[in-house]
Amino acid sequence: MKSLRWYVGCVATVLAASVFYPRASFAVDCSYGGVFQPPLPFVGGVCIASGSLRSRGSLLLDPSSGWMFIEQGLKLSVVEEPQQNFPFVLLPGTLFIPPGGVLGTHQPVLNPVQITAAGAIINNGYALNLWAPTDPVIVRAAKGISFHGDPVIFDPSTFMLGDTVKVETTSGNISVDNASFVSVGDDADVSFVAPRGNITFTNTTIFVLKNGTEVGVCNFQVKKAGGSVTFGAGTGLVCFPKIKK
Repeated sequence: MKSLRWYVGCVATVLAASVFYPRASFAVDCSYGGVFQPPLPFVGGVCIASGSLRSRGSLLLDPSSGWMFIEQGLKLSVVEEPQQNFPFVLLPGTLFIPPGGVLGTHQPVLNPVQITAAGAIINNGYALNLWAPTDPVIVRAAKGISFHGDPVIFDPSTFMLGDTVKVETTSGNISVDNASFVSVGDDADVSFVAPRGNITFTNTTIFVLKNGTEVGVCNFQVKKAGGSVTFGAGTGLVCFPKIKK
C-alpha cells in the first residue's frame, strides 16, 4: 500500500518536472488564446493563476501556451461563451489538459482551490496536481469529468490533496485512471458525486486519514436507476466506502 510519504514524493516529482522538463523556444501565451484578459502573470517560466478568475470561454491548457501553476489559492470558473479557438469536438465550457499540458501547484497552497466548468473537465494524459493540505479542494463540472494519464510520464497523472477533496459533476459520468486523492485532517473526506451518471476507477488510490491516525470515509453518489461505482484494476481504498444512490 502506498504511504503518505509516497504521495508527497509525487508532488515533488511534478515540481521537479516544471524545472527540468525540456521546453521548446516559443512565446508563452498566458491568455490561453484570449480567454484571460488581461493575461495571467508570467513568472519563472510558467503562467501564475491565483484569486478569482473567470475565463472567456473554454480553457485549453496547451503546452504551447504555457504551464499554469496556482499560488495563494484559486477560484476558477470556465464558462461556455465565447468559444475562442477551442476544438469543436469538445463541449463548450470545458477545461481540457492535453498531452504536455500542466495545471498544478508550485508548493502547498494555504487557501481553498476550487475549479468549476460549465462543460466538462478533462485531463487527457499529463498533469493535474492540486495540493492544498489545510483547505478544501473542489473540482466541479456540469457535463462530466475524465482524469486519464500515462504513468510512464507522471504517476499519478491526477493528484489532489486537501483538508477535504470533492469531485462532482451535475450531469454525466466520472471516469478516473492513474490518479490519487488524499485527505488528511480533522474533517478529512474524499467525495465523488455524479447524481445522473456512473463512477469508474482504475489504477487509482483514495486515502482518507482523520486526526492523523483514523481511517475515514470516502463518499460516492451515482444515479438512482442503474447507477454504479466500479473499482477496477489497480484501485486501492484507504478509507471506508459509502455509496449513495
